[in-house]
Amino acid sequence: MALFKGENDSVEGWGLPAVHGQSVASRVCPEDAILAGKRAAAMSRRATDDIERVLVHLNSLELGGTQINALDLAVEVRRHGIESILVGARETLPAGPSLLDIAARRGITVEVYDPEASILARGRQLTTLAEQHGAELLHVYGSWGGGARPTYWGFARFGRRPWIQTVYEMEVSPKIKRHMPLIVGTGYLVDELERRPGRTILISPPVDTDADRPDPAAGAAFRAAHGLHGDLLMIVSRLDADMKSLPIGLAIEAMGTLTADATLAIVGTGDDAARLKDAAALVNARLGREAVRFLGPLADPRPAYAAADIVLGMGSSAARGLAFGKPLVVQGQAGWSALFDEDSAAELARSSYWSPLSVANPVERLRAIIDPVLADTEGRARLGAFGRGFALERFGLTLMAAKLAGFYREVAGTYGLRQWAADLPPELAILARKGVNSIPRHSRSHSRSGVTA
Repeated sequence: MALFKGENDSVEGWGLPAVHGQSVASRVCPEDAILAGKRAAAMSRRATDDIERVLVHLNSLELGGTQINALDLAVEVRRHGIESILVGARETLPAGPSLLDIAARRGITVEVYDPEASILARGRQLTTLAEQHGAELLHVYGSWGGGARPTYWGFARFGRRPWIQTVYEMEVSPKIKRHMPLIVGTGYLVDELERRPGRTILISPPVDTDADRPDPAAGAAFRAAHGLHGDLLMIVSRLDADMKSLPIGLAIEAMGTLTADATLAIVGTGDDAARLKDAAALVNARLGREAVRFLGPLADPRPAYAAADIVLGMGSSAARGLAFGKPLVVQGQAGWSALFDEDSAAELARSSYWSPLSVANPVERLRAIIDPVLADTEGRARLGAFGRGFALERFGLTLMAAKLAGFYREVAGTYGLRQWAADLPPELAILARKGVNSIPRHSRSHSRSGVTA
């Protein structure tokens, strides 16, 4: 499949040289781009040290941790004189509750666009959106979602304007560019990327600890509305096969082993929901009661957190559980689990409440964690209070937004042509792998040729 499609996807005028009959990688080099781009970069670079407007590209319009974090930060950085314009691809918009519902409640608009098929055309789309809104910087969220490469080839081309990327996944893909400024959400990733040439900082996935806080009245109302009684475990998550469904399935299975007659309520939906519901039906039939309940996706899951006696989860969902003052059982993607307490807090926070580890007898491990917490009402209160205090100190939205605003202004004057060109070789390798046979260039006579693909 060719990278460039259609006659309107010519890179004519981009200053990238080509020599017919040679491979892409041999025809274009960073030095060529530097020489060809100096004039464009010098003419188009803005004095952006005082950033006032940022175009934020969302990885998805589904209800998910990274995009909710992006929205919360966009609202909060207004306090620092920075206006964020959020955009997301229509193809990621789900049929039910979506990020647009949360945005409306927060009083911020998300502009939905229909992305073009090719990298260059999408790059022009994002550049046009940025210029229409007067954005001086472009912020791409997620290592997936189609924002990074179009930004590199469009808005940030030749390093004329700065861009940054946030990766809240648990690892940084080798495909992530190495020389642009990068935000990660876990402490161990900062250490792993110590030798990365581009600036890399930690901004923990934030939680609005003013909105996400203990609320007994909302919790009681949620229980009454859904007919939930007694000890209540809560999972708020995507029900996707990738990373999520294995630990959720283990939690469902563990319900059949608990000493107490507790209920597990699951909020969310996803591509593995049907299989998980089948597993829950088997557990419920074996117990002769509805021990596992599926409540569907909620645009506002705060009452669900407020209703819980114990929260099970990973990543942003786990952090929100702490903010609500709930005991937290952290679940990794492969079966590992741990109780969040004074002894484990620092390490669990460093790994963003997640683990890749598998363990022997994961269901028994969960039961051994949950049973004592359910049996100790006073202990639950102590764990909840400790978690709430930890949340206020470590990842409150106010603190993280202040850090983001400072980073925007710091990197505005540090990303330029040299950094852009340093990330060019992997792009050329992509072109070569995709079999692009001709890239136009300015010849010495300044004649131009089109793109064939």
